[in-house]
Amino acid sequence: MRIPFPITLPTSLTELAKGSTVNIAVTGLSRAGKTAFITSLIHNLLSAVYDPELMPLLGVAGERRLVSAKLAGAKAGRLPRFPYRRNIEKVTANPPVWPAGTTDISEIEIDIRFLPAGTLGKLLGRVSSEAATLRIRIVDYPGEWLLDLPLLAQDYAQWSRATLKLLRRGVRAEPARPYLDFLARHPYEQNANEETAREAHDLYRAFLLEARDRHALSYLQPGRFLCPGSAGEAPYFWFAPLDIPEGIEEAPAGSLAGLMQERFEVYKKEVVFKFYDDHFRHYSRQVVLVDLLSALLAGHDAFDDTRRALDAVVESFRYGRGGILSRLLHGVRIEKVLFAATKADHIPQIQWDHLAELLRHTVAGASLEIKSSSAAMDVGVLASVVSTTESTQEIGGQQVQVVVGKPLGQDKQRAFFAGNVPIRPPRPEAWRQPFLNVPTFEPPPIEASPVTGIPHINLDATLEYLVGDRLR
Repeated sequence: MRIPFPITLPTSLTELAKGSTVNIAVTGLSRAGKTAFITSLIHNLLSAVYDPELMPLLGVAGERRLVSAKLAGAKAGRLPRFPYRRNIEKVTANPPVWPAGTTDISEIEIDIRFLPAGTLGKLLGRVSSEAATLRIRIVDYPGEWLLDLPLLAQDYAQWSRATLKLLRRGVRAEPARPYLDFLARHPYEQNANEETAREAHDLYRAFLLEARDRHALSYLQPGRFLCPGSAGEAPYFWFAPLDIPEGIEEAPAGSLAGLMQERFEVYKKEVVFKFYDDHFRHYSRQVVLVDLLSALLAGHDAFDDTRRALDAVVESFRYGRGGILSRLLHGVRIEKVLFAATKADHIPQIQWDHLAELLRHTVAGASLEIKSSSAAMDVGVLASVVSTTESTQEIGGQQVQVVVGKPLGQDKQRAFFAGNVPIRPPRPEAWRQPFLNVPTFEPPPIEASPVTGIPHINLDATLEYLVGDRLR
């Protein structure tokens, strides 16, 4: 149809034609699958241009409105570029290799051209030869960094006492022994000494690494000691908690505690505050990946620690009156947060609802807090890369659902009965028997060219929740 007279586009339509940007921040604690998530999300979005059925739950693809998707070119930005192409090379190698995890902040942008839905799309098609455009900016950063937000509300003495109370009990006590022995030889009031301070930091950081890597603990502060990023060698990192008695809030001048206290305050200003002020204020949409299955597999202490870490992470999304962020960011607020349980391919589909309910119960307090500040929040389950198939097997005279995949380092596929995922955080007495039995699986065969996509579970639903409103 030919339009015989000039048309003035409505403001919203003009903005669609010109394009806009939406920022999505992706985070999660160590081994939650952030790198695999972003790599697969980008690869499948690029591939959906050729085959929309790869992302059917993403409205713009399922409704055949996706015109094109391409990576934005390199630019002189402030952040390193997320290594999408290098990651694809790894997972498509022979044998395939999982890409390295997130250790610093990075970003990548993808430009989407699409036809708007409904009457708006028809009008745009009539008056313009251009489709609507949206730039999706994805920022990847370690979830451990969010564990540091509560430090802003503590002084050094308070943090030291709380941290050492945790170190002296439960599963932490054994890996913390070398550091606790060090504290017995170095009282807080001894004279400040650079070598002693650095030794304390190194021993404490060694404890954090062992607690994470050997005992699967998650609530470990400061988070930057585990994932320091580019600032990791700054001298203000070289502090650790000391035994400071109750009632003493200010360290003696010239003492070891005085030096640690000074560095603690600089760390909060130069690392914690700057991250939220420089970066976090720009993230309107957030997805938090949670590896609940590995926490269940690791046992009671690891699961409880994951819950404790999630409580600390949630502080970063509490914008209600009186919260740390309301005072820190002055009116900035998040619009949407999605908590997603990863590695859903490690359990049969019949248990996905159980995994979602377990996550929902685990972050129940967060849901009320976030929604009270007018942000939307939901939970879901996903697998960024499906590495298994489902089958049945007879165990004890009964047919049970199993997953079949190739464990890392092995040459044959095997069947695994994952066990039962509880729908609520288990009570202490329920941990007498292990809940799950799943290994780490090798990635499936993947084509390097973004045409056939990567098998996934709910990546499209995840993206639809996060940015579907901007692709209408």
